Amino acid sequence: MHASMIAALLAMAAAGTAQPQSATERGRALSDWSSPESVAALAATASPELKARIDAGGGPAAFSTAIAGQMGKQTQVFDEVEMAINGLTFYQRLAAYERAPAAMSMVVWDEKGTVVAATVQPSAPPPAAPAAGTGVSVRPPFAAPREGTWLTFWGGRNLARNYHMVAPAQTYAFDLLVVKDGKSFSGPANEHASYYCWNEPVLAAADGVVTEAVDGLPDMAIGDLSAKAAAGNHVIVRVGPEQHALVAHLQNGSVKVKAGDTVKAGQPLGLCGNSGRTSEPHIHFHVQTGATFADGGTGLPATFHDMLVDGRPVRDGEPVRGQSIAVTE
Repeated sequence: MHASMIAALLAMAAAGTAQPQSATERGRALSDWSSPESVAALAATASPELKARIDAGGGPAAFSTAIAGQMGKQTQVFDEVEMAINGLTFYQRLAAYERAPAAMSMVVWDEKGTVVAATVQPSAPPPAAPAAGTGVSVRPPFAAPREGTWLTFWGGRNLARNYHMVAPAQTYAFDLLVVKDGKSFSGPANEHASYYCWNEPVLAAADGVVTEAVDGLPDMAIGDLSAKAAAGNHVIVRVGPEQHALVAHLQNGSVKVKAGDTVKAGQPLGLCGNSGRTSEPHIHFHVQTGATFADGGTGLPATFHDMLVDGRPVRDGEPVRGQSIAVTE
């Protein structure tokens, strides 16, 4: 999706060491790659493939010298976030460096403590927050799930929390899925029906008029990101002047509306599926100025009303990566 200064995608390893630190503490210790000590700690808990790369670069000292030469020392932390799901723990940090206005570091490890992914990539600093009250007020695009809890997998106003920010129309987008007992699926990981999100109703987020409705695209195999139509089956509803709410990755054959239809908030639009460019079944939601996916225009912040965030009532708010959401209507 965007160039990395350095990236290592790592195979799952068979052994690891339990760590006494919190996930955030461990993430910090393993991701300051301008420090030889941090690179040495990473190498000690990484897969053979990553350790081989570090050794090929001359070991931790040479590796950290190369990183420091590109970026310099870290000067400011904008944000950091941790999240655990499906047996993996994610740590991400967005920070400024002496020679880089911002970069996003990520470290992922498995239940044994073995690092399975480590990346650092250039980013833009977080954008200025829009003035209070400028978010488009909508309801969450779902009802209570059959089992489990809705989770904000991606959402927020910087790259550490929301990778969508690299796409102008999707600046404030959300990826929403259902989890139970820390997992998004139960059963074979390659079957759509194993995912708690699969087949859940996807609802209109506000009253409006449908400006685009696409159906008939296949649900992709889990993990297959080769689809040419990124949004897959989707519906876009005009909810205000130059305000269009999009839900994407709907199940093939499930779309219930067509362009020109008038819809009410909470009305079913389709079913959660896995069409388009998606790694697993989930709801993608965002608000944009454009009336079609191809002409998305600019992304607009959206505030969900009448919801529970991590169990606390929120009248109007924007959930961020790692937070659970429940509807109260």
